[in-house]
Amino acid sequence: MNNRDIFEDLFVLEMTNNHQGKLERGIQIVYEHSRVVRFNNVRAAIKLQFRDLDSFVHKDFVNRSDIYYIHRIYESQMSRDDYATLVENIRRSGCIPMATPFDEKSVDMCVEFELPIIKVASADGNDWLLLEKIAKTKKPVIVSTGGVSQKDLDDLVLFFENRNIPLALNHCVAAYPTEDQELELEDGSVVTFFRVD
Repeated sequence: MNNRDIFEDLFVLEMTNNHQGKLERGIQIVYEHSRVVRFNNVRAAIKLQFRDLDSFVHKDFVNRSDIYYIHRIYESQMSRDDYATLVENIRRSGCIPMATPFDEKSVDMCVEFELPIIKVASADGNDWLLLEKIAKTKKPVIVSTGGVSQKDLDDLVLFFENRNIPLALNHCVAAYPTEDQELELEDGSVVTFFRVD
């Protein structure tokens, strides 16, 4: 398979932090996702999120339980070994493991686990230190477009294109939950990925 073909007919199933920091729950999600994948005979990746909380959370906000998002990421934190177990379960389920690394140390985890695809969150669309670290892996990349300006998106496409790194753009709207009229899809059509060759 050509590296650029990895995106062909690919469905990305998002786990995010829905494992709630519990390995057993994560394994159950993988099992349920993979049942749907097999039943529908589709190619699918199950996407995790990696964060090194020591570098991701500013020291002034460490363990702040009064801030929902800070509390949430600490509450759903998993060990490296737990993530390794999840990745192995994803592989055994017949799905492709992938992750969104939110910091440079988490990119190292993507490499260590030999993930075939790395996802870039739209919020990191101009985090050039993180993007450079991701590019050095030479792995195919999916970038979400929800919070990325047109200029940053153009710069991202050129950045990966100039490094000959396979790239797919994930159309998304950074509003949760999203109302149908906010989806920015014409005539109700659904477009998940734009492949950039």
